[in-house]
Amino acid sequence: MPNRPNILWFSTDQQRWDTIHYLGNPYIDTPNLDKLCKNGVAFENAYCQSPICTPSRSSFMTGRYPSAINANINGAANLPEHCTLISKALSDAGYSCGLVGKLHITSAWDDYEERADDGFSYFCYNLGPGHHLLGENNCYVKWLMEKKIEWRDIFTNDKKHNYYWYKEDTPTELRQSYWCYEKAVDFISSQDKEKPWMLCVNCYDPHPPCDAPSNMVKKYLRRKIPDPLFSDKDIGEGTKLKDYYFQSQLTKPNDDIRIRKASYYAMVEIVDRHFGLIMDYLMEKDLIDNTIVIFCSDHGEMLGDHGYTHKGCRFYEGLVHVPLIISCPSRFKKDFKYKGITELTDISATIADICELDGFAPISGKSLKEALQGTVSKHRDFVRTEYYGVLDESGVFGVSNETMDTNASDPNSGFESHAEMYFDGKYKISIYHGIEHGELYDIVTDPNEENNLWDDESYLKIKLKLMQKAFASSVVLSRPGQVRIGRY
Repeated sequence: MPNRPNILWFSTDQQRWDTIHYLGNPYIDTPNLDKLCKNGVAFENAYCQSPICTPSRSSFMTGRYPSAINANINGAANLPEHCTLISKALSDAGYSCGLVGKLHITSAWDDYEERADDGFSYFCYNLGPGHHLLGENNCYVKWLMEKKIEWRDIFTNDKKHNYYWYKEDTPTELRQSYWCYEKAVDFISSQDKEKPWMLCVNCYDPHPPCDAPSNMVKKYLRRKIPDPLFSDKDIGEGTKLKDYYFQSQLTKPNDDIRIRKASYYAMVEIVDRHFGLIMDYLMEKDLIDNTIVIFCSDHGEMLGDHGYTHKGCRFYEGLVHVPLIISCPSRFKKDFKYKGITELTDISATIADICELDGFAPISGKSLKEALQGTVSKHRDFVRTEYYGVLDESGVFGVSNETMDTNASDPNSGFESHAEMYFDGKYKISIYHGIEHGELYDIVTDPNEENNLWDDESYLKIKLKLMQKAFASSVVLSRPGQVRIGRY
């Protein structure tokens, strides 16, 4: 294919959709993401396929649902089955492929993620800044050492956790997202001008522990950013849906949560700043017009909404609704806000379509090419998100193998949460298998998800119809894409 585009795919970790100034958040400073929106297409209703890292990342790297590729567990021991990563497909098609930061489609708890045939010829790996600081393979620590920085001088720990976090005065130019910028430039600058490249940059921010510099946290506290969404109804819903399905206990907004939110906003600003440096380099080298830039996140963060922080088995907007911006001024519309519902599975499908990767089969993903060109208003009839035994009831990685039986409400029973969300652009239904209660929201009239219609008899027909559609989608779309050989 002549004039094949370069691809810069920048993915953050645990970033909500509502954290970009240009897209409606007046409290946050994101000038570089604002500029990306003005030069491209912002998909305002994009949804992840799992609210947890490994399943989501495996899904958007293959264009398939997590359950279709045996990628349901966070920190899985093996690569997804029955599939090819988009990076491998691009490499086979002649692209030079690089990775900076985390990949996280297998376990990285022993310092370095086990690799398979992923297609990356440049692999500069780091799971997260505060992990494995003593590991001999930690590329980020090696980078600090080259700058004559001792990691103990910029990190701290309360001796209760197995990871570290930045000290409040650690400068932004020593943080992992700045390392991502420098390594991204290293890769891009080394590329043969006659050969197209794809670079995946996966920074850890704004993932907890929410350790932004204190001066930036104070800035957002002074701005009096709104409290998290919370009402008395959330207490009842949390009880019915079993609080232990989540990594945090249900808590009303308080000063600790407000500080956490301010720090989270500051971390998004830091990401924006260092992402902007990569974009500046592309502009300086006259690469913008032939580079497709993709910005997304693997899933969101509750940030105190409905009483929860972190992530877990829920499908609230703060957790499953994510940013997705795609830009290439010479190919796609500019300053265009696309309102149709989309999935992260669509990213790999879009890359495969534009780059004409005939052998790559995303199955669940659907190319966004027409949406990027502004020739279609409706991209999908529905989106879906899964949570199948990803974390156990204590919120730690790994699950017990006990079945769902009579003690689903007992946090000591070893009960695994299995659930899915089905959203058609108006109604969102969340089905939690093994318990009688669920969630049904009219997102058009109730965007804050304050009024659960699950037990409302006037919505019974709608609920049953959505349950049927959700079941059908799970059966049809989550099956592995296996190849039949011969007929019998």
